Amino acid sequence: MSKKRQQHGRRNRPPIPARPSANVCKVHFVDGAFFEVLGAIQDRYQVQFIDAETGQVVHQDVIGNNHWVRTARKFFTRWHIRVTRAENDFPVFEHHYDCSGQRVYVAMESKSLGDTLAWLPAVEEFRLAHGCRMICSTFMNGLFREAYPEIEFVEPGTTVHNLYAMYRLGLFYFPDGRPDLDRNLGNVRERPLGKAAFDILGLDYQEIRPRLYAPEQPRPVQGKYVCIGVHSTAQAKYWNNPTGWKELVDYLDNHGYQVLLLSKEGIEHMGNRVPDGVTPVPAGPIATIVNYLRHADLFVGVGSGLSWLAWTVGCPTCLISGFSYPYSEPESLIRVFPQGEVCTGCFNRYKLDPGDWNWCPDHKGSERMFECSRRITSREVIAAITPHLQP
Repeated sequence: MSKKRQQHGRRNRPPIPARPSANVCKVHFVDGAFFEVLGAIQDRYQVQFIDAETGQVVHQDVIGNNHWVRTARKFFTRWHIRVTRAENDFPVFEHHYDCSGQRVYVAMESKSLGDTLAWLPAVEEFRLAHGCRMICSTFMNGLFREAYPEIEFVEPGTTVHNLYAMYRLGLFYFPDGRPDLDRNLGNVRERPLGKAAFDILGLDYQEIRPRLYAPEQPRPVQGKYVCIGVHSTAQAKYWNNPTGWKELVDYLDNHGYQVLLLSKEGIEHMGNRVPDGVTPVPAGPIATIVNYLRHADLFVGVGSGLSWLAWTVGCPTCLISGFSYPYSEPESLIRVFPQGEVCTGCFNRYKLDPGDWNWCPDHKGSERMFECSRRITSREVIAAITPHLQP
């Protein structure tokens, strides 16, 4: 055969198929521990997600190449991912969770001011504990961006790339009201509100006031004054004693205090009217409200974000509520809770229905409706706040 024909013959031979390269294993911890195997080599893999602190196999599955598996558990776990060949248990891959130097995203799922203030400290504590590059979304980034320069704040819903892990902070329930124990560590109703975030992020709970970005401003009012927050997001959170606020305002007025209303809803909301003698502060930026609180002798409020804001600023804060058990809010509050045999703590025993303004799960429509706060008297509130007032 001629050389030319030999070369021609080589050109017509079928190409030698390329040998498949090794399959590639990928992991991340975005909304749970995730493992994926990609490649052309056909094989079956036993994947185990192990809680490294307890040794428990939390989830396991068998998958083929070009498939993935993820845990239902989404709160922080120090994962150990172990992968073997399904047919002979031969080790293929393992990974130990380590987010140091990695990008971690924590997303606030609640728009509530109180929730945000209660949970933000846990984000910073996680960053410090793990040495990660922290990204966080809240619905109030302007309050925190300058106060936490080491955290990258993004708007809710922003797509964040190249993440090692992501966690969502919230109070998560199934439609029937049962707590979702794959998203919250335990029943969030039975612990302080702030602890929910520390639990999701795998941290020991501490009661920490968040830092706020609100530059100092001149004193807004001359003379002694007390701020109040009358309104909230459900009637069960109100102080439902019909004469309570009036008697308290009269007492403060008789002792030389101006009483300023900070509630953005104004004098009247959903049938609840602020008594005469109260001066409403016009609605404005939170920084303005913070300034009023910084210079006030006291804040008196109900279960609302304003009470959390006053506590955050360091203003002595009196919270009037039977809606929640006292352990729900910071221990350093001045807490007025109903005494005696009275129905209390529905927030900690049921899932709130935010669509029912008159939600009262035990006594709605009866004479006992909202008795938890109706039974709190002005005398009890005055006794609680008097040590914090000027002569």
